[in-house]
Amino acid sequence: MIQSSQPTRRKFLNLGAAALSSVALAKTPAFGHSPAPLPNKPTQPTEETFRMPGNNNLPILGEDRPWPDPEKYKGTKTIPGMCQLCSTICGIIGHVKDGRVIKIEGNPNDPNSRGRLCARGQAGLNHLYHSERLLYPLKRIGQRGEGKWKRISWDQALDEIAQRLKTIRESGHPENFAFHQGRQRSKDALKRFLDAYGTKTQLSHRSLCSGNRRAANLSYLWESDWDLNDVEHSKYILNFGSNAFEAHQGHVPFANRIQNGRFKNGAKMVTFDVRLSNTAGNSDEWFSPFPGTDGAVALAMCYVILYEGKVDADFINTWTTSSVGELKEHLKESTPEWASRISGINAADIRRIALEFAAAAPAATTMCNRGSSAHLNGFYNDRAIQLLNALVGSVGKKGGWCWSPWGGLDPNVKTPSMPPGAKTWNVLEDPPEYPLANVWRRMKVGEIIYLYLLQGRAKLDAYMTYNLDSPMTWPEESLTKEVMCNEELIKFHVCINPFYNETAHYADIVLPWTTYMERWDLDARASYNLRPYVGLRTPMVEPLGESRDVRSFFPELAKRIGGGMEDWYQEDVEQYMQQWASNVPTNPITGKSGLERLLEEGCWEDTRREPFYEPHLKPLTLEEMAGSITDETTGIISRDGIGIGIVINGKPVRGFKTPSRKFEIRSVFLSQTGLNQDTTELIKKSGMIKTKPRPEQHQSHDLAIDEMPIWLQPIEHRDIADDHLIMTSFKWNVHNHGRTMNLKWLAEIVHSNPAWLNPKTAAQFGLQDGDWIELTAYFSKMLETESPHLRSDHYKTDAEGRLIAGTLRVPVVTMPGIHPRAIAMSNSCGHWQYTNVAKARKQPSPRDRGHLAGADGVRYKDPDWENNMWWQDTSEQDTTKWKRNTGNGWNQNQIMPIAPDPITGQQAFHSTVVSLKKI
Repeated sequence: MIQSSQPTRRKFLNLGAAALSSVALAKTPAFGHSPAPLPNKPTQPTEETFRMPGNNNLPILGEDRPWPDPEKYKGTKTIPGMCQLCSTICGIIGHVKDGRVIKIEGNPNDPNSRGRLCARGQAGLNHLYHSERLLYPLKRIGQRGEGKWKRISWDQALDEIAQRLKTIRESGHPENFAFHQGRQRSKDALKRFLDAYGTKTQLSHRSLCSGNRRAANLSYLWESDWDLNDVEHSKYILNFGSNAFEAHQGHVPFANRIQNGRFKNGAKMVTFDVRLSNTAGNSDEWFSPFPGTDGAVALAMCYVILYEGKVDADFINTWTTSSVGELKEHLKESTPEWASRISGINAADIRRIALEFAAAAPAATTMCNRGSSAHLNGFYNDRAIQLLNALVGSVGKKGGWCWSPWGGLDPNVKTPSMPPGAKTWNVLEDPPEYPLANVWRRMKVGEIIYLYLLQGRAKLDAYMTYNLDSPMTWPEESLTKEVMCNEELIKFHVCINPFYNETAHYADIVLPWTTYMERWDLDARASYNLRPYVGLRTPMVEPLGESRDVRSFFPELAKRIGGGMEDWYQEDVEQYMQQWASNVPTNPITGKSGLERLLEEGCWEDTRREPFYEPHLKPLTLEEMAGSITDETTGIISRDGIGIGIVINGKPVRGFKTPSRKFEIRSVFLSQTGLNQDTTELIKKSGMIKTKPRPEQHQSHDLAIDEMPIWLQPIEHRDIADDHLIMTSFKWNVHNHGRTMNLKWLAEIVHSNPAWLNPKTAAQFGLQDGDWIELTAYFSKMLETESPHLRSDHYKTDAEGRLIAGTLRVPVVTMPGIHPRAIAMSNSCGHWQYTNVAKARKQPSPRDRGHLAGADGVRYKDPDWENNMWWQDTSEQDTTKWKRNTGNGWNQNQIMPIAPDPITGQQAFHSTVVSLKKI
């Protein structure tokens, strides 16, 4: 234990990883005893030279004095904001002193994260004050990808970009300008610019993340693509492949509620995951199924619930598009013994857990994520898993499987007037081969973009990337780099990023973007409180150097392009934010409202709104019923041809916002959409009129999609050869996919990613810890048949005619916490750009001089990692000299093939078959 309230640095370092993890997730205090008023304007720095936070006046070895200095945080101003180092966007508080952020902590006013903040959020200081952060615009002066740059002015950059974009717009083909975002939280700013310009070619990374899970949710609910498992009030949490404690989109808010449900409400958590993740390791029970068989296990549990009479027959027969009888017939072959043969999970355990889950209902919920969905059969996996909630009647119940129609901001907050939506079409944004990618929401199919360009199916006259690192995070790294280097395929590339990452390396102009501590946004995500809220991201300090946000330079760019674009930019940024936040009500204690209230509190939640439980039971009011028509056969109530509810047991209620106004176990919409049939009338009945039938460009691209939850296995996983394994991927709790390895506090914790092997598997191949292997990954046999459009001449074939996606040499680490037929590697590692921290180098190389013209390494100096980076690899790629836990790791996407689920387009990061040999 720590005896002193002022620990020394040595004592602090001796706490160990477990204690540090607890500190990272601990609830932070409120603003303080008497918080200073929050400024409307960020403060200016006063120091001549900045040093990285945490490195000022450190104790030297053997010196015993308090660290950090107890005077350090006295007199700071507290400014709220929202983190953006992952998609969870937790509320934060910045402590600002002398114009500089010196500490970040969680904001207790955030109703979702509740004042908690993970290690990534704490490392925001590394992000803001990194010595290699880009602060000035750059223009390429050598060949694309050569790394030769010169610093230019913002005027020159915007003039050149505007001239290119103006020419494209005036050509009549604005769709040939594509905007490609990674993680983005300024949705209004991007949409305003692109709609004013007239292009709908807005590309994203969603299919690399969560397309199958979202589509499965939408197939049942329509109004929401995101299940918000009410785990805090649950008695049983059945987890399929979700690593909520490390890598879930809900991360800290979700993990906090899981643990509250377990330790305050007595919930049991059972996890099925091919790998012993931190979530699996902290569960009450963990089972390791054969990769991709989650759906089979779930259907077998459904079988048990049905045939043991534990089903909520009233909910199934009244509120779904199926019946108990139909489901029993449909699943009569899906026995626990059948699932056991496929998954390797003992049939008795499948039966026991199914009955435990049903007994805990309605306070029982499933949860799933990429572990089940990022497969070639991922859509069907997640449909099968979610069926369990319907069978036990926990859909929408307190402690059950819930959702929210508010995926972001409280609807009381209105975005200022926007331009009309663009009407263009581009195959990159809407590939016709993937029927469910864009019907409910524009989820896109990101992994095919560079392949389609290589195949000549589209062309880009201008390509603007934003917070994106596709050469690192996209499958088939070599193909991505090849296309991005090709000036015939991508004629002009503008990269917007705070750092010179792998994407910037292949750009023509790089614009230095502000960090999330230097810009404005109203933001929120679907809340586990089951009601919406509003959060504020505000500049805590003035932007460093000449870095700028899109809210700052898009208006100037629009003015230069002209043609009416400039008319959509009238207010300055702060006036715009005041208008946007104007409906935030008055705090009766402080008397503040709107933006002024948010500047003080950081977040606002309307606690008068009831949590979104059982919305289908909500009675329709007389006002809602006025002028409506009720279909005597279906009971569906519509007004002006649009569905508004359903009559159940003689009472008009809201129902589910689906074509049947019921929970859609059997979905006619799925089959009709797959076959390119007109679904207009179904959409009208749902009331979700933003849903669209597949467009004319999709004709002839038909795909049979089963109306019922089913499970199928990819061809290559059936009878897999003894010397082949299935590759899986995972994420560490201190990293996101491609944007945190530049942060030294996080990189020091995790910077290397050897391949995980089960000891039995390692013995089969004659391997021990630290041995090196060569992995060869193969293109999917299933997709060779079902998606022949993906085949390209860039693939090589082996002696057996298999298509080779790539090879990779890595060391191995053995551990029993992985299925014997799987091999696992984490993502996030293997950068070849993105600062020397990410590359695990103490000093820049001569090749870095070009892009460092856009940084200010003199003023923002960080001698800590330059002197103390103990994990730099000095082996010079000699495997015999490599030392464990050194270096920057290996990019798994060097060998991951493009592998979209044929239904939604979600990238199957967990389905790739590989062979290996010892080096």
